[in-house]
Amino acid sequence: MLFTYLTTVVSDEEEGILVSFGNVDLAAGTFEPASVGVDEVVSPEVIPTPAPPTVAPTEDPNLSQDLEASIQIEEQKKKRKEEARQEEIKRKVIEEERKTALALEKKKEEERKRQQAISNQVAGAFGAGTTSAANRGSESEGAGSQGSSEGTSSQGANSGTGGYGEFSLSGRSIGAGGLPRPVYTVQEEGRIVINITVDSKGNVIASAIGRGTNIDNASMRTSALNAAKKAKFNTIAGTNNQTGTITYRYFLK
Repeated sequence: MLFTYLTTVVSDEEEGILVSFGNVDLAAGTFEPASVGVDEVVSPEVIPTPAPPTVAPTEDPNLSQDLEASIQIEEQKKKRKEEARQEEIKRKVIEEERKTALALEKKKEEERKRQQAISNQVAGAFGAGTTSAANRGSESEGAGSQGSSEGTSSQGANSGTGGYGEFSLSGRSIGAGGLPRPVYTVQEEGRIVINITVDSKGNVIASAIGRGTNIDNASMRTSALNAAKKAKFNTIAGTNNQTGTITYRYFLK
């Protein structure tokens, strides 16, 4: 706001000069009047208009509320964005775990099929799945006939059916299940001879690799030993143990 002040200039009146011509008796009065002075013209005092007081800006409550609301909305957006990012990470982890599980399951299935194929080959190598076994003994003892594993019963006393394995244990017979089969996972031909010790109840209480074995593979030998320990023979009277052999023969198809 702009203020304009106007000042009136009062000019001084012209003054005369008093001249005294002496005293005139006739003109004299009772007393001589005092001299009359000219009043001094006083200029009016100019009082400046005070400047308007500075008003401090007041905070608009509506503006503050709008600002707080904007901040809250922005924070909520950031929170939702972070939650979405975490959900995406979780989804990717679950998807990776699912793919890993599928790959592992596929690998297990392939391994199962491979083992099944090997087992089928083993069944063929051990006489096409037959569970029969010859009790091979000497001419004077044993429950079966003496003979080679390649022979048949029609060839006379010096022959026998070899099947997938045979045993030699004087006066004893194998149980109804026959000789247990070893796990055959290695493609190799030959034979493994197991020396066994059997108690009176028909249990194999000791086993060891015997002479005549021509397969050096350690896993095949271990498998044959484990199978021989599972063999079950007939029970006999007394408490004496018997020793004998179990021979496993391996053929490739």
